[in-house]
Amino acid sequence: MTFHRLAAAVLLAMGHAACGEQAAAPPPAHQGHEQPAADAPGRFGPTEQAFTELAIAIDDQAVKLLDQGDNATSTALRDLAKDIGVARRAELAQLHGLLDTAGVPYVNNHEGHDMPGMPTTEELGALSTSGGDFDKVFTGLLRAHLDESTVVVKSVLGATSHADTKAVAEKMAKERAADLPRLDRTTGSH
Repeated sequence: MTFHRLAAAVLLAMGHAACGEQAAAPPPAHQGHEQPAADAPGRFGPTEQAFTELAIAIDDQAVKLLDQGDNATSTALRDLAKDIGVARRAELAQLHGLLDTAGVPYVNNHEGHDMPGMPTTEELGALSTSGGDFDKVFTGLLRAHLDESTVVVKSVLGATSHADTKAVAEKMAKERAADLPRLDRTTGSH
């Protein structure tokens, strides 16, 4: 799945979640009816839920990748993996907190999916047996995570008015914007 296809998939997932949870369109406001809370601007609705569930699934797999960073031959790469791993664990707590506050149980609708930025079980297994190519394979998987999760984060930033979701997504965007250049410096890329 390419960069553009992932962005489209995220937007489609957000739209699909919205379609799946909306009943009939609300009556016109002039009839004295208010818009349902889940669809009201500033509320945690289907878009926020779809983003949060996807971000959790991606981060869960990223943590499994980052935990293998101890096997890197480069001290700088090991340190980067450790730092990003700490950040992803904190991020996971914030993302689960969004769902908890909204009273929405977490469901991993993305388990087993093969999406850029979300290392698969097979990729993680291959990484553990990559031997002398570990740093190169690890770097490729980490770069994919940072690049593609940035796409996911930017998609929700343009689609949500829910303050808490926006705050978490803005923090995620800032971290990734700092992590990518650090990865480049660590590996001498770009």
